[in-house]
Amino acid sequence: MGSGWSSEPHINDTGTYPTQEPPVQSHPEWGERVPHGEPLELITVSREFGAGGSDLARALGARLHWPVLDRTLVNQVADRLRLDPRHVEPLDEQPPTLLARFVASTLLMTPPELHVDVDLNTSLNPDSVAEAARAAILAAAQSPPLIVVGHGAQCLFHDRPGTLHVRLVAPMPCRIDRVCKRETCDRAAAANVARRMDDARRSYVRRHYHVDVRDPLLYDIQINTGRVSVEEAADYVAALVHARGGTPSHA
Repeated sequence: MGSGWSSEPHINDTGTYPTQEPPVQSHPEWGERVPHGEPLELITVSREFGAGGSDLARALGARLHWPVLDRTLVNQVADRLRLDPRHVEPLDEQPPTLLARFVASTLLMTPPELHVDVDLNTSLNPDSVAEAARAAILAAAQSPPLIVVGHGAQCLFHDRPGTLHVRLVAPMPCRIDRVCKRETCDRAAAANVARRMDDARRSYVRRHYHVDVRDPLLYDIQINTGRVSVEEAADYVAALVHARGGTPSHA
């Protein structure tokens, strides 16, 4: 990532967490975050795979009449890189692992029609996709209110006033149930996919923001959707936004 946005690592690889609040990444226009009472206009949603993060974001968007930046982010990244969204999606929210590099090299062999000045070797690099995603999220956040799903947004906006950071977790059996409700699947295969996605997202956040996505100090609210339904979670978060005087969207 570009200089000026990095921070010193504060979580080691043992899985232990710091005893003090992690260093934050400031934006010159944001100033120091007020911890309590400010109106909320931006929500970030971090999630374990299958815990219902996208469902929560949609439910919150409907309740608050706020736009949601989730799956449409792939299209925005593709536009920025002038690539086919189908080529961007496999690299979205992925670290530059051997598999991601293999996907990129495979796509380079059969690229879509693009402008001749596009450097595919750079554009299909997972780090370039992450940088484009970061730029798209920052651009969207210039016109709040907004709900952002994943992509380390809880780190990107950690010090931004008027922001609420939410994390969804759930026991693996509940996550598998949710995944298999969307489409017929083998439970063992679904569990393996969930673990791989969790690992990829954790590696993505560690690479680009130098923190552990599981650190509870990154979040204002953590909800176990194995015990609290997504609809109940959406009601709770929406009530908090209204109590803080969150601005409704007029879009």
